[in-house]
Amino acid sequence: MAFEISTESTVQLPESATNEEELLLAKTKNPGETPPNPLSKNQIKKQKKLKLYETLKKERRIKEREKLKVRRQEAAAKGLPVRTGPSRKELKKRTKASIENPNALNVAIDLDYDDLMHDGDVAKCIKQCLRIYTINRRSHNPCRLHFTGIKENGRIHNILKKNDGWQNWNVDYHFNKTHIDIFAKNQIVYLTCESDTVLEKLDAECIYVIGGLVDHNHQKGLCHERAVKADLKTARLPLSEYVDMKTRSVLSTFHVFELLVGVYEGKSWTDAILETIPLRKGAKPKKSKDLNCTDGDSDSKVDQLPR
Repeated sequence: MAFEISTESTVQLPESATNEEELLLAKTKNPGETPPNPLSKNQIKKQKKLKLYETLKKERRIKEREKLKVRRQEAAAKGLPVRTGPSRKELKKRTKASIENPNALNVAIDLDYDDLMHDGDVAKCIKQCLRIYTINRRSHNPCRLHFTGIKENGRIHNILKKNDGWQNWNVDYHFNKTHIDIFAKNQIVYLTCESDTVLEKLDAECIYVIGGLVDHNHQKGLCHERAVKADLKTARLPLSEYVDMKTRSVLSTFHVFELLVGVYEGKSWTDAILETIPLRKGAKPKKSKDLNCTDGDSDSKVDQLPR
């Protein structure tokens, strides 16, 4: 005689199961099924705080602008300087002029790593992109900035959309298209620390690509591997040629961009590196480079770039 044993069981959800933790526990009482790890009370509180923070973000931004407007009015009434730097209109005008310049330096941030990062790292990636945009906008000689490889409605795109006015930034957005689809292969130079080629000078004819991967070295060498597989030229920044460091010469995405912009503005490689490298890396200029440089000479090399 054969018996059929049913492994399915219907679980009546308790009326008291009002929070997410109790619902998860109630749904996983089937025989032989391993219940998932429920959220702790602290995690639930953090999620609620995060949702509240996002809800009130726009209201806080409006209040901050109103306070800033009042402070500027008070400073103007007292005869004090209203701003310590250029206005938003001046910065936008400067960046727009650089974009319209056909000989401007082109730098692309490769964001085709949407599926290889955790949610937290995706958020950090966008923060670095915001910082890159700010660095370029406040530069005396802005470059033409590209964000490539953005998957439409992907995680990077969704977090980017949380920033008000992102569509109006002076950035060339490329959705569902990588740098290989946009630029000529012979113009692309992918910057990676694993490359054997040293970047000695900036060339207006080149498109410099920086990998927008934030993974805390879990995917070590992936950007270089992708570039080599695509048969692209690669190069590394001349860090060891101009400075001595206590740690490895691995920089974050926005540090690489900041260094390029510094050299593009006319700074020497040594000065640009020392101003960009975090203090914890203990960077010091090489004595040999200092001895070989005269007072009127600069160790930066910029080829065919306008000033």
